[in-house]
Amino acid sequence: MRIFDTHCHLLWRGEEDPPAAQIARAQDAAVAAMLCVATDAQSARGAHDLAAAHPGTVGASAGIHPNDTGPEEGLAPRLAEIAGLARAGGFAAIGETGLDFFRDQVPPATQERALIFHLDLALDLSLPVILHCRQAAPSLAKILQARAPLAGVMHCYSEGPETVDAFVACGLHISFAGNLTYPKSEALREAARRVPADRLLVETDAPFLAPQPRRGRPNEPAFVRFTLETLAQTRGEPVAATAATTWENARRLFGFGG
Repeated sequence: MRIFDTHCHLLWRGEEDPPAAQIARAQDAAVAAMLCVATDAQSARGAHDLAAAHPGTVGASAGIHPNDTGPEEGLAPRLAEIAGLARAGGFAAIGETGLDFFRDQVPPATQERALIFHLDLALDLSLPVILHCRQAAPSLAKILQARAPLAGVMHCYSEGPETVDAFVACGLHISFAGNLTYPKSEALREAARRVPADRLLVETDAPFLAPQPRRGRPNEPAFVRFTLETLAQTRGEPVAATAATTWENARRLFGFGG
């Protein structure tokens, strides 16, 4: 069995827990591929270097998280830096980008401008886009629908089942993280049952959202197995079958993993 962690931040705790150690533990836990996701230009460079050092096992993305977009002043050069990195090659995806209306440190209009820039960049480079959404589903869906169909993923899906169809109709995959395993996440599990098999992905969002059996600890790619097991149980499938489905979906979307 091979598992694909489609969203992790291997460099976030890099000094405390080196990425090479995280990768080794992941491989021991049958996690044979993982996407290291950027939140700014610095982490994009780091993810790129990590992917180059672990070809076929680690992929990299380039993007600015909506909470890291920064002030409107200086936004254009920050986005241009991301575009320059992405156009130089070596990346499997653009993002993470999106909308986050839960936190208010970046005005919605600035987030939307950055999101549209990332979407256009992904379309121009024929790369999938990684999307973050928190309390912003209607606004995000409206922007995505104007550019559909899109290749990409709604990462760490945290909305209810009622919004699954809209995002799938835009061409997107839906990825579930450790919060799927939490006792009170029945609405999320209902959403997981609604996703078409060919659009289903699994992730950690490490070091965040450790699954229930490891809750209270920093998350890491090795723990994605717990989310996979809950996803399989939720959908009434054997774990190996869900692993195979999500592996093939991720390999086809991101273009690595063997």
